[in-house]
Amino acid sequence: MICYSLFSGSSGNCIYLEDGGSRVLIDAGGSMRQIDLALQKIGSSLSEIDAVWVTHEHSDHTKGLAVMAKHLSIPFYCQHKVAKELYMGLMQKGNRVEASALAKNIRTVNTGEEYEVGNLLITPFQTPHDSVDSQGFIVGDRDLGIATDLGHVSAEVSLYLTGCKNIVLESNHDLEMLYNGPYSPYLKERVASQNGHLNNGECAAFAGKLLSAGCENFTLFHLSSDNNTPELALSETESILCEKMGACKDRDFRLRVAKRHEVTRIL
Repeated sequence: MICYSLFSGSSGNCIYLEDGGSRVLIDAGGSMRQIDLALQKIGSSLSEIDAVWVTHEHSDHTKGLAVMAKHLSIPFYCQHKVAKELYMGLMQKGNRVEASALAKNIRTVNTGEEYEVGNLLITPFQTPHDSVDSQGFIVGDRDLGIATDLGHVSAEVSLYLTGCKNIVLESNHDLEMLYNGPYSPYLKERVASQNGHLNNGECAAFAGKLLSAGCENFTLFHLSSDNNTPELALSETESILCEKMGACKDRDFRLRVAKRHEVTRIL
């Protein structure tokens, strides 16, 4: 299996998966042109994509969907509530052509069920986030687990991600930076809530549990540009894995941050 983060963060999120000639995107949080340019850097293109899986409806995960639906005949997989929200949002803006194209290409899914896209087996699961619905994914037989937006590690998230060999996990913010930063009190509360975003400490603690269950490869994802730094996120998780768990980086596990505007190799 091949996996890249094409870009990551509040400005846009997109992950590329490939296995046995089957190619899918997780989210399309950039313009169609931005996504295609990123794909060209890894020797692919949008014309080769078999499907797009959508975590939830927020624009940093769906920015390119409307134009892609208009110009490409590829299926978009998401939960029913997310499909409805995306369609109604386009209709309210008067984008009827894009809304119709999106509706034609939508494939609704249920969490906990397995779906085959060519050689890729994908299982969506529920994640706690302040959207109409939100999901993470297991790829293959726990070969890869992806959870990009979650306010806390719920029992369902823990159940699905535990035992995965490779993990893409949100490490959105440093609590001190968030509380002392420029956000309004409302936005700070929203980000830090149980349905907001996972902070560095919670990510690190969960990474420790995942390491004990056999995870060997961690990619920290969806870092905030205002309330985090790659150095802080890496330091907090590495501290748990090395100092508390006694593991050795690059021997017992690999750890990286998905770059905001650059392609990052995950697998």
